[in-house]
Amino acid sequence: MHIDVFSVFRNTADFSGVLLYYNGPLSQNVIATMGEILRHRLGSADAGGPKGRKLFSSFIEMAQNALHYSPDAPGYPGEKIGAVAVGRRGSGDYYIVFGNLVHNSQSQRIRDRIEPLRSMTVGEIRNAYREQLRQEPCVDAASKGAGLGFLTLARDASEPIEYSLIDMSGEAGDLAYFYIQATV
Repeated sequence: MHIDVFSVFRNTADFSGVLLYYNGPLSQNVIATMGEILRHRLGSADAGGPKGRKLFSSFIEMAQNALHYSPDAPGYPGEKIGAVAVGRRGSGDYYIVFGNLVHNSQSQRIRDRIEPLRSMTVGEIRNAYREQLRQEPCVDAASKGAGLGFLTLARDASEPIEYSLIDMSGEAGDLAYFYIQATV
């Protein structure tokens, strides 16, 4: 990387209010360290209270999903990779964007879980969350939890969650890069 490119990247991150950015291998230790950095940065930005808790909860949810559902990075057996950015907008809202690899075969399942949430009201999301809590764990064979991840993000977000899936077939085998963003 040329030093000028890094300078542009840093300036863009500063202009975009980025408080935390990471790209690389994911592990419980890396997530815990990023969590501590985020707590410190949020404390410095006076983001305590409910907004800070929702943002931190969203960060943990996204990071755990990436760690549990990502396939190993091509060429790096046993290693998951991901990217995260957390920032503050001029309006005082915070955003968190997480990206990680997924199998292309999971892309439609992801769309099917997120799309309905994007058009639901806050009340409908809360009701769906409560209903999911009443369900038996692992109702979805592909799920490793209670199926609350996207509902938790949607419940804590102040705007509909955004996402994209970018097919990486050829470059990285039968994989897609999944990006998800929540605003708190």
